[in-house]
Amino acid sequence: MEEKYKQKFKLLGIQIKKLRDERNLTIKELSEKTGIKKEYLEKIENRTAYGVLIDKHLLKIAKALKVHFYQLLEFE
Repeated sequence: MEEKYKQKFKLLGIQIKKLRDERNLTIKELSEKTGIKKEYLEKIENRTAYGVLIDKHLLKIAKALKVHFYQLLEFE
């Protein structure tokens, strides 16, 4: 994967963590709301997950955080 795309996934992880923290949700609570494994959410937030699986889960994450999908991408 190209470095520029890895950087975008890293920024996405930072944004998701920021929004989760603002809502006082734990990773476990976000996992329960989304149906996404806690360990995978941790990888996203710790900026070690890249690629298709993240794309597949973004709508679930946005809904659980009660934000519009585009707000997950406001790091640009």
